[in-house]
Amino acid sequence: MNVPDLLRAAGPLLWVLLVLSLYVVYLTVARAQVLARLGRNADALIERARAVTAESGPAAALAEVDRADHPSPAANVLRAGLGRADRGVDAAGAAMQSALLAEDARLYAGLSALGTAAQIAPLLGLLGTVIGMVRSFLVFSSTTAPTPAQLATGISEALVNTAGGLIVAIIAYVARNALKARADRIAVAAERVREDLPGWLARPEGRLRPEGQRVMDQGYRDRDEASRGQEYNTQPATTQSRNAQPNPAQPQGGPVPVLGFDFDEARQSAESISSGPNNTGIFRTTTPPRAAPNPSGDGAGKTR
Repeated sequence: MNVPDLLRAAGPLLWVLLVLSLYVVYLTVARAQVLARLGRNADALIERARAVTAESGPAAALAEVDRADHPSPAANVLRAGLGRADRGVDAAGAAMQSALLAEDARLYAGLSALGTAAQIAPLLGLLGTVIGMVRSFLVFSSTTAPTPAQLATGISEALVNTAGGLIVAIIAYVARNALKARADRIAVAAERVREDLPGWLARPEGRLRPEGQRVMDQGYRDRDEASRGQEYNTQPATTQSRNAQPNPAQPQGGPVPVLGFDFDEARQSAESISSGPNNTGIFRTTTPPRAAPNPSGDGAGKTR
């Protein structure tokens, strides 16, 4: 029995399976072409847009993305976020979320149809099997001694429909998983853009330009030097009250001279003063006793 004979013996359900298989093949090829176009790498465009956003702002970055005309979902999400960046980070995030939902619909279009075909193809094959077995048993009811050729008609219909349903289901299932994996990778790239763009826009007025940063740093240094000079030139209130008369030898507004400390005088004072805590915790001050006059008049005295 050749292929045309098998097709004729399989019954009408095999033609349904053939039409379903053609639809699966067409949908697989069409979705593969769409995902190949949408899956173009957009990393270079994203990095360039990030640099332009830091240097010139979101408007210039949006012009750069529009000029590139990249078809990937990541570029479309980036374009949506930059288009609403002037209204704040929240508005840009909402716009990117809406764009991401639209891109998901484009990426996963047709995959549900392939999943449905993978599920119903075995059921159609099983239905053809049941119909073929029913025909075989009808031969027994009509003939007491059926020939093998009469039984083969129903059995062949059952087996061909089963094989056709399994083949279509396998093709549809493998194609769906392969296309879904490809769409997932593209969606992850778009999701990464949605997560990164608010960080670019969160900086106040974007990142400063290099010359602006240098001017700000110089301003901070000048302000710090002015504050240190002011603190250095300011005298305490006690010093000002003591030195009410300005010193002609010292210019006005100059640094306060450092007061000298006489170590010899301090040491003599320490020798003449004995201090220490008593039992009550109060410091006491004593002076050394005077020497008693010597009756002999030799000028020497003893200390009590």
